[in-house]
Amino acid sequence: MFLLLGLLFGLAAPGPAAAPAQDDVYAPYQRFYRGDVEGAKRELDALLAAAPGRLAPRFGLLQILQHQIENDRAREADFEKQLDAFIADADARYGRSDTDDEALFYLSNAYLARAAYRVDHDKGMWGAARDGARSKRYIDTYVKRHPEHGDAYLALGVYNYYVEIAPAFVKFIRPLLFLPSGDRAGGLKQIERAYTQGSLFSYQAALLLMDIYGTYEGRPADGVRVGEQLASAYPDNHDVQFALAELYLSPAVEDFAKAEARYQTVIDVESRRAAPRGALYRAKLGLASALRQEWRLDDAIAVLTATIDAKPSKPDWVMPNALNLRGNLRALTGDPAAADDPRRVLAEPKWTAQHKGAEGLIKWIDARRANGEAASYASLIHANRLAAEKRWDEAAAAYEVVRRERPNDPQVRYRLASLQFVRGDGAGASAQAAPLASDKAAPAWIRAQSLLIVGRAQDLAGQREPAKKTYQKIVDDYENESAAWPARVGLVTAYRRQPDRP
Repeated sequence: MFLLLGLLFGLAAPGPAAAPAQDDVYAPYQRFYRGDVEGAKRELDALLAAAPGRLAPRFGLLQILQHQIENDRAREADFEKQLDAFIADADARYGRSDTDDEALFYLSNAYLARAAYRVDHDKGMWGAARDGARSKRYIDTYVKRHPEHGDAYLALGVYNYYVEIAPAFVKFIRPLLFLPSGDRAGGLKQIERAYTQGSLFSYQAALLLMDIYGTYEGRPADGVRVGEQLASAYPDNHDVQFALAELYLSPAVEDFAKAEARYQTVIDVESRRAAPRGALYRAKLGLASALRQEWRLDDAIAVLTATIDAKPSKPDWVMPNALNLRGNLRALTGDPAAADDPRRVLAEPKWTAQHKGAEGLIKWIDARRANGEAASYASLIHANRLAAEKRWDEAAAAYEVVRRERPNDPQVRYRLASLQFVRGDGAGASAQAAPLASDKAAPAWIRAQSLLIVGRAQDLAGQREPAKKTYQKIVDDYENESAAWPARVGLVTAYRRQPDRP
């Protein structure tokens, strides 16, 4: 959930006219969001030179600097220093005059930005929570004075929405820090208001709504609608393309073709540049992951191989991440030389940030090969591909072939239960999954995923309290498995099937 907070210090989008004190920063903001980063920076620098210390252009320049951190982590220290200085200056201005509404507005949003940054960069949850509480206190005061200002409702809505669902994701946060309570329903309305009535912060609200609708509110169609509107407004904005691709890939939508098209759009644009940027490689890695979700493992490996063979040196994260991902996919296909890729990562001293992941990948590969899980997994790839394509009868037949060869294999039993669930038989799938959830011979990820089927089937049957207990068991017992995240979501929102799915 807290990864969503990273969106808060992002971009803006067209909306009603900006507040008077912000009229002149609107144009460079828009220039930035259309992709002209240097042009936007020049305009904001000029505004700041004309009025040194002014908060509105400084905040915009901070946004640009944070955007640049994505491809140059060496800028993090400078960003932190500038953000701290911004907060100190805004705080000093507000301290001199508590009627300084511009200082009050930006002080609230800067505290929220620092809270998001601290969470996303593992800079301390305690400090992030304190910053979030300060942001709430200041924005409450501002909104009471200016209830007409649409942008002000973003910070207010973010606090109210997320602090209410936070206990499902961060157990200690509110009780120990005595944070003010929130209001999930009210917070959502406030974020929606920032989207429809805001100016500088409409874009951030839109990105949040895409994720909120698709992940927490069970309204993926609304998330797609907002995302498509944003993509239409900013066709050259790669961040929108990535966010929309991720929404299409999510379990709530699973439109793989549209996700791949979004990644390919970025690849086509960036490939025409003389000097490739980080967005090109982010799109290629995203495309490989999308193909992986379709069980098109050979195609995904081919995308990564082309990237690796080109030997890009910048950004410096591309090669090690591509190698580790290709090693993972090669292992899934049963390639006996899969560990060669993470070993290449370990052999390069400058890739130390990815060494831990490479070491873990090698251990995982060795363990799966030794216990037979790797061979079993590879035998199911064809059937899994059919299931991903929603060719249910063919998938069932393909699973049956493997089942006859491996009648007691936990992976085969899990896939059959999953197929039954996606075909609409929640009760039958739960009956198959429940024994797997307590089968100590099954890998931990299968036990966790089987419990997830049980919990979702309970939700579909209207058994909300038993479902929450099942989700909580996943969170408590399988915190490091992939099922833990959807289980946390299940704790805050009951699972429900979408109208266009079985």
